[in-house]
Amino acid sequence: MRLAIIIDKEQTFQLIAGVLYESLSRGHECILFCNFNPENLGELLEVEPKLTQFSNLRWVQDPNKSNLIQQVAKNRDLYDAVIGINLFNSGWRQLYQNSEKLNYSLEYCWNEIYNQVKDFKSGATLFCNSDYSKEVISSLSSFPNLICAGSPWFEFLTSFADFTDNSKKITFLAPHNSLYIKQPSLAKNVEAILFKLREWCNQNGYELVLKSRQKYHRNFKKSVRFDKVVSDTDALSHILLYASSQAVIHFCSSAVNELAFLQTPYLCLAPDFQKQLHTDRIHAPGIQKLHDLYYSGNIFDGRHCDALQSDEMDTDALVQKLEGLLSAKKDWKKFQENNFPGKHEGAAARILDLIEADHAKTHEATNDKK
Repeated sequence: MRLAIIIDKEQTFQLIAGVLYESLSRGHECILFCNFNPENLGELLEVEPKLTQFSNLRWVQDPNKSNLIQQVAKNRDLYDAVIGINLFNSGWRQLYQNSEKLNYSLEYCWNEIYNQVKDFKSGATLFCNSDYSKEVISSLSSFPNLICAGSPWFEFLTSFADFTDNSKKITFLAPHNSLYIKQPSLAKNVEAILFKLREWCNQNGYELVLKSRQKYHRNFKKSVRFDKVVSDTDALSHILLYASSQAVIHFCSSAVNELAFLQTPYLCLAPDFQKQLHTDRIHAPGIQKLHDLYYSGNIFDGRHCDALQSDEMDTDALVQKLEGLLSAKKDWKKFQENNFPGKHEGAAARILDLIEADHAKTHEATNDKK
């Protein structure tokens, strides 16, 4: 088959990496459309099988995402199938909102839950990351073409779960800009947390690392000294950071997906704040569902993850819960099964099997008509 695979920035490569490797290994011709140069993948180019060894891979780069979408959509007849992301995003309308059956989208983190459209019309198929996400999207949208064959993203992340380095570190994720807008008191809370973490790390021989985001404008350098700052400018650095951290502390970030499969314990700060975000937007129903699943209730077992409510942020509970997570015995397989259900091992191969089968049926039907 001739496959067009379309993503955007470097960070989204992890979503399609497994399917891309599987397609290339089976001898399919793959054209990868993206917003970045292949060199930006850095160490990922050396992941087995090495991307550089495949002569059946061609890259098409353009910093303008709309140009890439338009290029694939206008030349759709050149490809046997298209694999992309962001099914419900209006910016991808030209590619997906048609009757084409051999268009596929991989669920991009929780974007499809946030951006669900009630009466979305498309012949495309969405491959969901888990049985839970399929159930949630089904409850929010009437779009019927949903399949969970396991998550190639989770499968890819699992391959880095054993990554370690020579340092002990606690990683703090910068809060989303929207939290500061919604909660004027947050800046003071964050400063108090960072001082407590810095003191604890000094006393216990840990590095304190800031995971920032390029689009976040708040500067934390005046709060405390960080041993390292890692941003999101490439595909792999934050994955290796999470995998090698002893714990991650964040304000209810979607990074819980990555942390669960990198097997890194985490502490969610102020889930009661998270619940108040975007209540007047299309995101609100999805945020409520995600809050119920991942930011409240039984998931906070004190072993794999825990929560610190907003009124606890300036108390000793921060250290108590962090130390509890570090010392507790883990069963990550059970945690994943309970909270991200689905058969993720071998997901990329199963997805490609389904695409190949759809293509064969379509090809056979076309020949019958002739």
